[in-house]
Order: sequence, then structure tokens, then C-alpha cells
Amino acid sequence: MKEIINFFAGRRYSAVNTCEMQVMDSTVGKNHKSLNHNRPSLNRGLSVLDALFHERKQGKQTRSPTFIFFLLTTGLLLICSGIFILLFHPYDLIFKWKLLLAEDGEIFQLWERPPVDLFLKVYLFNITNHEDFMSGRAKKLNVEEIGPYVYQELMTHENVSFNSNGTLSTIPNHPLLWRGDLSEGRQEDDIFYLPNIALLAIAHVASPKNYFFRLPVNIFVRKENIQPVVKMTAKEFMMGYESPLTTLGNTLLPHWIHFDKVGLIDRMYDFSGDFATYYTGENDIRMSGLYDTFHGSPDLPQWKGEHCSNIQGASDGTKFMSFMQENDTLLFFRKSMCRPQRLKRIGKVDPVQGLEAVKFAFEDNALDNGVHNDLNKCFCRDPNKCLAEGLIDVTDCYYGFPIALSYPHFLDADPALLEGVNGSKPNRSLHESYFVLNPLSGLPLKLSAKFQINMAMSDVRNMAHVEKFSHLTIPMLWFEISMMELPKRLEDRFSLYLNILPVVEKVGLYGSLILGLALSIIAVTQVALRASKYVASPYHQKYHHNLVNNSVYNACEEKVSSRNHSVRNESSQNGNKSTDDVDGEDDSKISDDDDDAHCLNIIRRDDQYELENDDAISDIDYNDDGESSNGSSEQMESDGRSEQSQKFIETDIPETENQGIRDSLVSTVRRLSDGYIEIAQALMGNKRDTLLKIVESDDDES
Repeated sequence: MKEIINFFAGRRYSAVNTCEMQVMDSTVGKNHKSLNHNRPSLNRGLSVLDALFHERKQGKQTRSPTFIFFLLTTGLLLICSGIFILLFHPYDLIFKWKLLLAEDGEIFQLWERPPVDLFLKVYLFNITNHEDFMSGRAKKLNVEEIGPYVYQELMTHENVSFNSNGTLSTIPNHPLLWRGDLSEGRQEDDIFYLPNIALLAIAHVASPKNYFFRLPVNIFVRKENIQPVVKMTAKEFMMGYESPLTTLGNTLLPHWIHFDKVGLIDRMYDFSGDFATYYTGENDIRMSGLYDTFHGSPDLPQWKGEHCSNIQGASDGTKFMSFMQENDTLLFFRKSMCRPQRLKRIGKVDPVQGLEAVKFAFEDNALDNGVHNDLNKCFCRDPNKCLAEGLIDVTDCYYGFPIALSYPHFLDADPALLEGVNGSKPNRSLHESYFVLNPLSGLPLKLSAKFQINMAMSDVRNMAHVEKFSHLTIPMLWFEISMMELPKRLEDRFSLYLNILPVVEKVGLYGSLILGLALSIIAVTQVALRASKYVASPYHQKYHHNLVNNSVYNACEEKVSSRNHSVRNESSQNGNKSTDDVDGEDDSKISDDDDDAHCLNIIRRDDQYELENDDAISDIDYNDDGESSNGSSEQMESDGRSEQSQKFIETDIPETENQGIRDSLVSTVRRLSDGYIEIAQALMGNKRDTLLKIVESDDDES
């Protein structure tokens, strides 16, 4: 018997007939035990909840989830989604992934060939009194600003290769395209009187040399009648003009210059032989698109000290640091500047093209050579010969030419510089640089970097034709690298990334939490209402009353117990009784059998509601019709078993002369047959609990 039980272990079985087996045990003389202490009250409660979340399909034995189940499941999933968004911020993860410079990545393609309108605006200083100044009739040079001459900078990063340390190597390229339509009527062939860069440069280089070095230079200058101020077109001055002095310079100073033309913008945008590495953001997403090294080193060779030379983390204007903090200091580096420039945060400004914007500017006293900021002393190449405040010596970046950078019109420079030349009119609103950036992405929304190129002449009184220019700082031109707006393509893309997706995340967060809580509350409320209806049902009140009195089966059990006691006494005295007494007792026995059958049905019906956790309780109907229907089906099942038992008795129990003994045997066999029928039904119906009870009864008998 136990092997049969083990075969069906782990599956659910009905226990409808448990009480019947106990009645059978009582008929063979065993003490009947009450089942009150074995009632699975916890399972009963769980079954009630299970009934609220599952319902039987019409005409089928399988179950389907109820609407409450879907409500609660959906609510919990939404709450979990909200918690996930709150903890992991999927927008930040997606946006960081977007900022990574990965091969064939979206942001990498934008960085490799920025689809922005970047312009170079050049303003020349035309010398209006060169004859008077050279003749000595005028003590100062008079200069006049002419411009703008506008070129579009087509920035690209060529020959990109990815490195294993989270960087990429590339060759920067910045070709210029003339934009006459933006030059306000100016043309490249406009003619002006401009400084002769070649003569002033070679005079500056030869001046400190010995007499025998200077002599051939002076003879050549006088013979060719080369003047320090010459008439030339705007394009020649910017992009280069031929001069016999370049050939002389290569002869006297080998490897000094390798070009045949001299032009400031041409030299400023000479990127031949340059290479650089940039961070991809693999190790730190904030650094994506920023310089790692230039010419193989994080430091510029012309400066000493990290403050002046280090360009790591600097931007070339394509992209700045991402996820900016309040106290972050930004770096800006272009080859034409010859140095990294630090940017200070001014504060938030009105959104630009719908994107959040923060304004930056060059830090105060950036060009002071250590006059106000000691850290800037490293920009003074010779401590004994520092340039005036407001000038930065960039000789090494311009082939030894005496080039000095300043802000346009000597803005924030030593006032003495303004006294040397007439025509400089510094204006902060026109000449100050600024950078308007998006603090999250590092995307430049507007930028304007402005510098002036000057020739800071030393003592050149021993050089022919340039004596008047000794210790004079001559403004040559000033330029502006600017981007005034994002193209429509970038505006739409970053509006999606920076404006729409954050709102979607917030809506997802709060919407998931609020809707999830609402659905969960509705589901729990429905569970509570249905549970309260079940508690208030007539069946539950009747069962609870019996449970409180600890006597669920007492009435039937006591009756069966009394009946069994009488049967045992009758069996022992049956031989001494007459036939008439036996007949009378048979009538009483028939009446008692009817009561036992009625009691058995009651026990079976009550046990059905208590122990059939998944089937009976889930099918509870809270109206009288449902209870009547359940009772009818149970009675029909009992009647069927009685007919089977009666047929078995009539065919297999022989007639005997002592009718009392036969009736006792009939009653006993009837109970045994019912038990065997129950075993068959248990095996067919996978009723594990019934089998367990039967095994216990068999063990007691043995």
C-alpha cells in the first residue's frame, strides 16, 4: 500500500472519503479518532486566496487566472519597473553609451567630421601713415581695422585608428574655404599697406647675431630695397607671399624654414606632420573626444611646467567635457594658440535652440606672464625678458618669428601697448571670447575664440630699414574662430537626447510607480471584499461555529462510536437470542444503517469543503443554489457506492440460518467494500490524502 502512495507522491489528491475509512475502522473494533487536530487551517486560508486569483474554466478541470490576478501582477511589474528606473537611471546608461567614441558609432561619426558651420573671421590692420612714420614725421603708427574676411573651417580627423588603452590616434586637418558671401563685401584681392613679415622676422633673428652674420643680411636688404611696410593683397598677407628673404633665410639658417611663402594664416593652419590622440571615453566617459597627447606627448615642448604645457583633457572645439560639475575647469587648445587656455564658468544662460546652456570665458589674467597669477610665470620664456602683460610669446610655434598673442585690440593688456600704436580700440563686448556649452553632453552651442597676432620686435636698430620698429609691438591681424548655431540636423538629434528622453524617463518612473500602486491597491481591495463575502457566507459561519466548539465531527463520530459498541456486544450475545429478537434487532439495525449513511454523507461533505484545497474551495458559490448543487452531487456519489456495495454483498455473501450473524457480516462487508471502492477511486483520481489515511488505518489494524 505504501508503494502505491510513494508512486503518487508530490501530486495533489482529494480526501473526500477519509471519514468513511474511519467509520470502517470503527466497525471492526478500532477506536475512532477525531480529525479536528489535523485540520489544515493554513492551507484553507491559502486556498481561499487561490480561489480569488484563479477560476475554473467552464466545463474543464484546468484553471485560468482571474482579472484580479492580472491587476496585481501588472501592478507589481510596474512598481518593479519604477524601482529599476530609480536605481539604475537607464537614460544615463543610454546617453553614456551614445557619447562613447566607438568605431562606426553615431557620436564618433559626428566627431570625425563635425557637421557644424565653423568659421574663421580675420580682421587686418591696415597701416595708413607708413610714409610719415618711416620718414620720422609721425611718431606712431596709425592702424585701421579692415574686415571681416571669412573662411569656413572644414574640420576633419583623418586616418583614425583605435588603440587598446581607451584612446584613438588621428591626423587633424583644418582646410579653409573662402566665404565671400559672409565677408560683408570684402574680397581677397583687396590691397592694403601691411607689415613685411619676412623682413621683420629675419631682422629679429639676425639682430642678436655677430656683425659678420648681420652684414650680408643688411647688404641684401639695402640692395633689394626691401621695406618693412609693403603693398599687398589681403590674400597674400594671410595665405602667403613670395619674398627673396625666405631664400636668404634658408641659406643663412639651414632648416629654419621649409616654405617659400610667408603668410600668417597659412602658417597658423599648417597641420602637415601633426598627429594627436584623443580619449574615446572607454575609461572615463566625461573625457570622450578630448586630447590625450599632441605630437606623442601630453606636454607642449615650448613650455616648462605642467600648468603651461599640459594639454590632456583639452578640447579642440569639437566637443568639451561631458557631465560638467560646478567647479570643473575646462581646457581649450588649438595649434594656432600655441598653448592650452583655461576656461572659467560664468553661469547659466538662456537655453540655446532649446538646449540647456552654460557660459564659459577665458580665466582672468590668463596672459599676464605671472604678474598677477604666479602659475602663469612659466609662460615667460626668459624671466629676464618677459613680454608685457597681455602678450604671450609664441615664437617657437611660428618658426622663430617674433610672434606674440594677445586679445584683440590689446584687451586686458598693459596700457603701454596702446600708446605705441594709434588705432587700437579694445571693446569687451566685441573682443572678449566666450563659450556656450551644454553641460551634460559637452556639445558647443555657441563659441567665439578671439586672439590677435602681433610682432613683438626686439632691439633691431642694427638692422637695415627697420630701425623705427625697435621695441615696438605691431598689431598684424586678429581672428575669431566662431560657431553661432547648431545645424538643424544636430539640433533635432540632441534635442531628442537632451530634452525628450529625460522626460520619457521621468514619466516612466512616476507613471510606473503611481499606476502600479493604484492597480495593486485595487487588486488588494477586491481580494479583501471577496474574502469578507466568503467569511459572511452561511457555510463559513456554520463551519466556524463547529470549529470554535472543537466539535466538527462530534455528532456523527459519537453516533458511529455508539453504533460500533452495540454491534460488538450483539456479536458476542447473538448465539443466545431468539429468531424474533434477531428480527427486531434487524429493523433497528436498518434504521441505524440509514443514520450512519446520512452521517457519512455529512462527514464526507464537510471534509470535502475542508480538505479539497484547490477544487472544492475554489468553486465555492456564495448562494443557496450552489450549496444545494454540491450536496446533491455528494449524495449521488454516496448512493452510487452503496449500490456497488449492495451488489457485491448480495452476490458473494451466502445465506445462513442465523440472520443476525448474516446482517452483521453484511454491515461489515459493506464497509469493507466501500473502502476498496474508495481505494480504486483514489488511484484513478490521484487522491493522495485518502491513500495516506488508508495506510494509517492499515497500520493500526496490523
